[in-house]
Amino acid sequence: RVQRSMLRPIEGRVIPNGVDLTVYHPAVRAEVRAELELPLNAVILLFAATGVKSRFKDYATIREVLARLHDADLPTRSVLFLALGGQEAHRERIGSVDVQTLPFQSDPARVAQYFQAADIFLHAAHADTFPNTVLESLACGTPVIATAVGGIPEQIEEGRTGFLVPPQDSVMMARRICDLLQDEGRRTQMGAEAAAVARRDFDLERQAD
Repeated sequence: RVQRSMLRPIEGRVIPNGVDLTVYHPAVRAEVRAELELPLNAVILLFAATGVKSRFKDYATIREVLARLHDADLPTRSVLFLALGGQEAHRERIGSVDVQTLPFQSDPARVAQYFQAADIFLHAAHADTFPNTVLESLACGTPVIATAVGGIPEQIEEGRTGFLVPPQDSVMMARRICDLLQDEGRRTQMGAEAAAVARRDFDLERQAD
């Protein structure tokens, strides 16, 4: 737009927001889970938002996704869903998925641990900008499945660091979860790629420079 405007030929650059990679980085999943007192052998799906029931984050679609996993052909039936950012701790069960709502965490190092402990991060917003949670997950080496809204397609490299799905499409999001859970090698590779892309593109130091 700058190059097509009356301002040209001024230089136009896109400077993406970054995250603190000294806090958000890969870690040994088993060690982090042990510290957080999370099950070592379960599949852990993570959702994070300030106020998990925010209509913009579309928690309703997330719940539909979890219900659809009940009939999925997963390699394990032990699936734990963590919703980080609730007002109080709460437990329930949706289909075959154990759901645990966790209170808002103000310590970035603690937040990073939940990203490091998770197998997949889910982000179902029907409207968003350039969400830090997606960047934080990538930086921790955790693949992301998110809706293709706002700036999210500029964060996720489709099929390489995560998957993009249409908003409110619980069928496609559940399908992508199953794709990753049935292929541990791909999930591991995608996590490694996510961390590498975060180091290349989304370092807070690079943004400042």
